[in-house]
Amino acid sequence: MGLEIIAARSESELTRFLEFPWSIYAHSTLWIPPIKSQERELLTPGQHPFWESARRELFLAVRDGRLVGRIAAIVDEKYNAYANETCGSFGFFECEDDKEAAHALFDAARDWLAAQGMTFMRGPLNPSANYTCGMLVDGFELAPTIMMPWNPPYYPELLESWHFRKEQDLFAYLIERSTFNPPEWLYDEVARLKAEAHFTCRTSSKATLTEDIRDMLALYKDSWANNWGFSPLSDGEAEQHVKELKSVLDPEFFVLFFHNGKPAAGMVALPDMAPLLRRLNGKLGLSALWHWWRARAEIRGGYRTILFGIREEFRLMGLPLLLLDFMMEKAQHRPDFQWVEGSWVLEDNVPVNDLLEDFSGRLNKRYRIYRREIEA
Repeated sequence: MGLEIIAARSESELTRFLEFPWSIYAHSTLWIPPIKSQERELLTPGQHPFWESARRELFLAVRDGRLVGRIAAIVDEKYNAYANETCGSFGFFECEDDKEAAHALFDAARDWLAAQGMTFMRGPLNPSANYTCGMLVDGFELAPTIMMPWNPPYYPELLESWHFRKEQDLFAYLIERSTFNPPEWLYDEVARLKAEAHFTCRTSSKATLTEDIRDMLALYKDSWANNWGFSPLSDGEAEQHVKELKSVLDPEFFVLFFHNGKPAAGMVALPDMAPLLRRLNGKLGLSALWHWWRARAEIRGGYRTILFGIREEFRLMGLPLLLLDFMMEKAQHRPDFQWVEGSWVLEDNVPVNDLLEDFSGRLNKRYRIYRREIEA
């Protein structure tokens, strides 16, 4: 039978698409299994708001009747209109160590994107930079945090052998309680900023959580507007994020800073739910509470900073320092707190990278966004 590429359009083919990663990661202790029902919703037009302004085609690679790879080709019209680009994305890529199959998947995605009028491919985006994205290229021995990918070390070679090239790297910084030792000048600067009292701040609470998340997403939209790869959330996507964040967010690690009553900056650190997700293994049900109880000590130990935003008019007033200082001070009063990962940060965002290093952050993982032109 040889190798065959199939467009996955039926429900049964979508199920095969969703379940395939378990065969790739059957022996991995690091991979974080997604919740299958959430992944199905994310990939289904009409069920997830991302697809209100996007379209996609899913492909399966089958060799001699056995599934060996998958990929999604995506056109995000909202992003293209915002960035004035003709970008075709690829995502949800998984494949055995099989260059022929990987190349055939990339060929199928390219051909579909070309037929949609796209001029270049970018990814992995699952399905955009507002969701899980990037391919791990350094730090394979380390466990990923929540909503960050992990992939086998041979994946970058599969992409690069098809002449994908690096477009942007995304950094992950680890700050550990045991090695937290910022320089003295940093404490002096923070003390000066606090004395000036240009801002007020507070953590979120159960009573204010929904509106606080909406304020944070508005801050994210304003502060990231000119960053590489930024794609604005639709109203529907924003509300979807509100719903999902409410279920996992620890209000104590969600801080907002205000200037004259107006939100000026914010930061959200999520508990690292990876240990629980590994125990759930893709399924939600009555056993979820039992798995949560078993994993609770591991979950409390670590956090991931998932949202960080400062309105442009306040960026030179010391808010980045105040945000990180607030979070680290809060963490040091939690005896179970062990570490926080700042991820992801654009490699060319030098001020934030330098600031994380000043706060004892260590670059421990690197993720890559690839690009290839689509020849006419």
